[in-house]
This record gives sequence, structure tokens and C-alpha cells, in this order.
Amino acid sequence: MIDLRRALVSALALLLVSGSAWADDAALKTGIDLSHHNEVTDWSEIGKASPLFVILKATDGLDWLDPTFVDRFRTAGNEGVVRGAYHYYETDDDPAKQAEWFISNVTLKAGDLPPIVDIEHIAAPIDDDLLKDFDTFLGKLEAHYGHAPIIYTGPNFWDHAMKESLPGKRLWIADYNVDHPEIPDGWNDWTIWQYTDSFDLSGVNGKVDASYFNGSADDFQAVLIK
Repeated sequence: MIDLRRALVSALALLLVSGSAWADDAALKTGIDLSHHNEVTDWSEIGKASPLFVILKATDGLDWLDPTFVDRFRTAGNEGVVRGAYHYYETDDDPAKQAEWFISNVTLKAGDLPPIVDIEHIAAPIDDDLLKDFDTFLGKLEAHYGHAPIIYTGPNFWDHAMKESLPGKRLWIADYNVDHPEIPDGWNDWTIWQYTDSFDLSGVNGKVDASYFNGSADDFQAVLIK
């Protein structure tokens, strides 16, 4: 993990986002994700800390909008932080309507991360159309935003429930307390690795989830919406 941090420092030290250079501290090359469960105390402090990105929970299922999303998404942009937004996918809700709900609440611009979907739980009973429905959801987001969604999941969940699916999408893998994340079936590598849920960042009260980006400064820019 130390080697990975050093690699990120050298690769990203000169990265410019919204006209601001990143700080040199290795720990600040980590990106974070936030939802209403996290208390943000000072966005200006987060901006000064220069996390690589901030991903915010936006929507869940058919009709839930995170009450902190709209304000935080706007504020992150104002602070020059690369933003992302994710939808928590409910397997027992209509996939097309879930996509429409996310689209109606999330406007992504150049410099933002592509849309992100969190799939980590299957509501009983398991529908035979699970994989087809998930593909429908992904397709609608890609058609609207012009970028394939990033999929957030865990290796055990994916290999147990979704391994027949070959997503062909970028992977945000959640895998803690390991030196290297386990890659689920259907992928060759990860794009983002959520490596801890106990990260400290100035401007946020309490521990937050934190992730690394896998690649160089140019690789990171290539992921962002054009």
C-alpha cells in the first residue's frame, strides 16, 4: 500500500484540476465518498486538502434523493474538486425508472466523473431477469450521459450474484484490509479501489470511505466527462 501511495504521488503531483495544482502529501491523493451519513463541517477545508475526487450519493431506487446531494454537489464544484455521483441500485425496482430517477436529479458536466452505480445487495426473491435488468439500467445511463457508468461492488457479492455478467465497464471495487484488491469475474483490473472506511479528512467530522485511483494523471483525465 505504501508503494501505491508513492506511485500516486509521482503520477499525480502535476495534475491540474479546475486550475488548481494538487498538494504534495501522499494521503491527499486519496478520493473520498460521502452520503448523508457523513457530516461535512467545512467545504473550504476539503478544497484545501485537495482529495483526488469526491463521490456523493445521489439517489436510491425509484424515488429517494440524498438530502445532502444537491448542495454538496454544487459546493464541490465551486471548490474545484472533481465530483462524482452514484445511484444505489435496488434489484427489486424497475431498472428503467431507476435510471430515469438518477438522470432527473443528476446533471454531469465536463470534468466530472461518469455516472456511478452501487450494486452490492439483492432483494429477495432473486429475479431471473436480474442481469438483463441491470444491463438495461446501465444502458440508459450511458445513452444519456455519453459515458459508460462506473460499477461499484464487492468481489464476493459480484462473484456470487453477478458473475455471469460481463460488464465491460470501469470497476470501483470495495475491498478492505488487503494489499491488493480482489478482481471479480468479468474484469481484468480496477479503476478505483475503496480501500478503507476509516479515513480522516479535514472538513469532515468522523471517518470516511476512501479510495485510490489506478493510473497516471493522463489516465485520470481520460476517465472524466469531456
